[in-house]
Amino acid sequence: MDESAQHWLHALSAPMAALNGASYTAAEYFEGEDQTDLESGWGISTRAQLLDVLGMADNGHASEMSNAYWQFQRCLPSQWQALLATLTPRDQVKYNYAARTFPDCGPGGTRAWDIGRMSFLLRAGVKKGHISRDESLYLHYRLALRARHYYNRWDSYIAGYLFGKALWNVSDSSDETFAANLERQGNEHWNRCIALNLRIGANALLADLPWELPLPEPERPASLEEDCWS
Repeated sequence: MDESAQHWLHALSAPMAALNGASYTAAEYFEGEDQTDLESGWGISTRAQLLDVLGMADNGHASEMSNAYWQFQRCLPSQWQALLATLTPRDQVKYNYAARTFPDCGPGGTRAWDIGRMSFLLRAGVKKGHISRDESLYLHYRLALRARHYYNRWDSYIAGYLFGKALWNVSDSSDETFAANLERQGNEHWNRCIALNLRIGANALLADLPWELPLPEPERPASLEEDCWS
C-alpha cells in the first residue's frame, strides 16, 4: 500500500489528532514521545483488550442514533411528526438533533464518532506495541469500508464525528438539562478547537487525499486472531 493510501486510512482519526496535537497521518498517532493513556481512559492495557474494543465501530455510541437518521430520511413530514409524538422527551431531543444535523452529515449520522475513535486506538496500539503496523493497516482498511459506506466526503465524515462527540459530551445530562446542554455544544471549547485545528492544519492534507482515493485491500495478517473484529 502506497504512502497516500496509508495516510488516508490514518486520517480517519484526524479529528482526534486535531484535539490532541497528534499527527494526522503517522502510523503511531504521536510522533516521538507517547502521550496516550489507554488504561485510564479506555481500560486497555493488553492486545486482547484493544482488539475487543474495536467492535464499537459497529455497535458503539452511534448505534443509539442510527434509527433516528434512518427514519428522518424516509418519513414524510406528517409521518415524522407522528413518530416524534410516540417518543419520550429525551428521545424527541435526539431525533430532532438528527433532523437538524442530517444536511451536514447525511445518512451516516454520528457513525464517524465511533470509527474515528477506533482509528485512534489502532494507531495508539501500534505505538504501544499491542499490534503491528500491518495489522493496523488491515483493520484500518476495514474501518474505511464502513466510513465509505456511510459517508461520501470528508466534510460529512468530520461533521458526523463532531455531532457524535457533542452527544457523548452531554450523555450524562439529566432529562431536564439534556436539550439545553446539547444546544450549547456548538460553543464548547474543545469542539471549537477541533474544528479550528482541522481548518488550519488538515484542510490542505485532506484536499490531497480525496475521499475516493483508491485503497488496495491489504492481505489479512496471519497474526490476527481468528475471532478478531474486521
